[in-house]
Amino acid sequence: MMLLLVALFLGNTPSSAFAASSQPQISCLIINLDYVNCTWSEDKHNYSFKSMFTHKELLDCHKYLRVNGVNVGCKLLYEKVQRFYTLQTFLYNANGSLVTEQKHDLRAHVKLYPPYNLSVVEIKDAELWLYWNVTRNDNCIESQVRYRTDNDWKTIPPGQRTFFSLPFPSKKQYEFQVKARIHSSCGQSIFWSDWSEPLYWGTSKTNDTSDGLANISVMTLLLCTAGATVILVILSCLLVHSERLRIILIPVVPNAGRNVSNYLAALFDNYDGNVEKWLSMPKDLENGFKPNFTERACPVREYRMVSESSTDTESILSNPTDLSSDYQCMHSYSSASTIPGSAETTQTQDLSEVDNPV
Repeated sequence: MMLLLVALFLGNTPSSAFAASSQPQISCLIINLDYVNCTWSEDKHNYSFKSMFTHKELLDCHKYLRVNGVNVGCKLLYEKVQRFYTLQTFLYNANGSLVTEQKHDLRAHVKLYPPYNLSVVEIKDAELWLYWNVTRNDNCIESQVRYRTDNDWKTIPPGQRTFFSLPFPSKKQYEFQVKARIHSSCGQSIFWSDWSEPLYWGTSKTNDTSDGLANISVMTLLLCTAGATVILVILSCLLVHSERLRIILIPVVPNAGRNVSNYLAALFDNYDGNVEKWLSMPKDLENGFKPNFTERACPVREYRMVSESSTDTESILSNPTDLSSDYQCMHSYSSASTIPGSAETTQTQDLSEVDNPV
């Protein structure tokens, strides 16, 4: 039953409908009020293109647009206010037969170039002024601004102006863009231009700043560590190769017991007990300790006198031994003679007589 209904529908459908659906569709757009671009959807056949504005003659294509050697569009010459006229377009096969004919109302089909020369002026830290230029400096163009500080855009309603003010801006980084189109007073276009190149103003984002500071601190730490390492290596080399510097920086604690034994051993083994040579005393100092005079020897003799008296007398006369010794020594200093003379003998005898009266 379903197949029968489909067959009846196809049988009642006129052949012109299939022909219309298979024909290429032509789209035309006025670019910046400078020229007209017309393109068609069919790119398998190399069609010929002709066009005509109302009350004008039929013209061949001024310049074809090609893809892989096949005509896919045409660039038409444009004159002022022609967009208010109806444009008729024609496509022909290679054999010259007409493929399609279409009409276009170009009044709302205008696309301008993006605005350019964006600039920002700051006034006393309280307001930002954004300026730009458009390709057509007339009153028929309106512009729209958008800006953002993070990820979300804020769009300003369109207006017929080439400036924008932003009061009390923050210290974040701003990104601005502007687009334009034909205003309604001149036959509003349904097509906006592309967005302009972005303009940035302000300082970098907080995250970027913190990252930059973190990188700087890490680099500073690395440089300090490397410098400290180099200094330690240099000091180590100096300590190894310079005994004097090593002793100054790290004094050596002497081993008293071992050093004393070594010194005494050197005194007796190498210098045979000669203290002067062991101490390495200067010659002048060594001569200073030697006496510069001679002293005669003072021999001591012990005299023992034999007495004929009693034992008491003998004990009394035993003391002159010490006296004789002291006297001889004193006499030796005075007379430089160690042999007792006649006077001494006489004195000794007198002493005997005194001690032993008859």
